[in-house]
Amino acid sequence: MLKVLLLGALSSLNIAFIGSGTAKAGPDPGALADFLSRTKVIYYGSWRCPACQYQTRLFGDAAIRLPYVECGKPEELPIQAAACKQEEIRAYPTWILPNGERREGVQSLEGLRIWSGMPRTP
Repeated sequence: MLKVLLLGALSSLNIAFIGSGTAKAGPDPGALADFLSRTKVIYYGSWRCPACQYQTRLFGDAAIRLPYVECGKPEELPIQAAACKQEEIRAYPTWILPNGERREGVQSLEGLRIWSGMPRTP
């Protein structure tokens, strides 16, 4: 009897997990990276920042298309480091819209899509 109850409970859990996987998928990382670049949204970060590494991984292979400014290599990339200073970047990652509005910390792809004004694709 205990086995039957246990199997029933596990089956219910399995159905609940399967049903929860039907949520809408987020934006295509490549399309989002291209949109951010095209609309002049800038992503400021540092190579040694774990949050930035995580943020970049959310974009997968499309990460190379992000409009990224490296703040953590002033010797190797002095122009980018100067841009970080000029924008008063104090936290990584920082995203800045062309109008100056900013977001600090890791952002979800859907959050970036909405915040940047990228239209939802059908």
